[in-house]
Amino acid sequence: MNKAGLFLNKSNSIKIVFVYKEGEDYASNYDICLRRGVVGIPSAREGSRAKDSTNNALISRLCIVKESDYILFYITKEHKLYGIWQADGSPFFDESRVWSDDLYPYRIRFKNTPYHYDAPLELHDIYDLRNEGKIWNFSLNRASGTNVMFSISDNEFRTLLYEYSKINPYTNSRHLILEPYPIIVSSLLDKICLNDENQLKYEAGVMAYLLSDLTVNRHKDLFGNYTDYLCYAPTNTGREIDILLMFGNPLQPDQISSYDILELKKDIFDEKALSQLINYETWFLQNKASGDQKMVRSTAIAHSFSQEVIDYVKMRKRIENKPIKLVKYSLTQEKQLKLELLNNS
Repeated sequence: MNKAGLFLNKSNSIKIVFVYKEGEDYASNYDICLRRGVVGIPSAREGSRAKDSTNNALISRLCIVKESDYILFYITKEHKLYGIWQADGSPFFDESRVWSDDLYPYRIRFKNTPYHYDAPLELHDIYDLRNEGKIWNFSLNRASGTNVMFSISDNEFRTLLYEYSKINPYTNSRHLILEPYPIIVSSLLDKICLNDENQLKYEAGVMAYLLSDLTVNRHKDLFGNYTDYLCYAPTNTGREIDILLMFGNPLQPDQISSYDILELKKDIFDEKALSQLINYETWFLQNKASGDQKMVRSTAIAHSFSQEVIDYVKMRKRIENKPIKLVKYSLTQEKQLKLELLNNS
């Protein structure tokens, strides 16, 4: 029996790739990660433009991680992908000095899996898989300009595991975490910026709260029984899909039966935002759903919606039978994300 199969039994488990860029300290930083069992991503530089919004965007990327999610490391200087580890707990904020070149305060502890692959995957082999259409979220050139980490789907992870098994006939657990990092209880959501009305100040803050909710399977009464999800999913339109929900076939979990494209706006969802969502929908239908309109749904999430958007969505459903959910969000006094469906899709 291929022991790698053990990695496939956990449903709704996000796969995270951390990217270590070229630099003088990249090797020592990676070694420290393995020795301490912790990985972090940087914060925006002091004095930089849009510092707070940038930090909120970085936090939102890490909020997708939950206990036992699988973690891989891509080393840019080597052009190699190493794995596999699992998240140990929830993401947290900590400014204790661990690495010499930067603080990397947004962190997640990780643990060994029962098996570790000695031989890494080469970047050119991964790109071959992408060219063959077997993976698509492994992209080092992100439209947002941020690629310190990204998520891949269950099916993409299975594809990478298969490639690992080809070049690793044996697996082992030799990479012991020698100096385990202490458990830190500190919610990343506490670092999300609020405005004077105690509402979310940046769009990335909405992303962070929603992604954090998805890790504990919230909002299934609104979205349905999603089995996997991605954030900042790349497209060839020059933009990234905010959140992509995936729905597995109950009788064949490896098979995706449908998708829901979520587009978020902090304030008003206007015609420009609607055009962006429809462009994602069109691209996804043509490139990922083989034109099957039954497989793709679209959801707009915002604090409010322009009358033009409301009227168009009604018309589209009546004439074309292509509904779009309109969902209003707000932040409660208890700092919980509240979602309210405004139309019956």
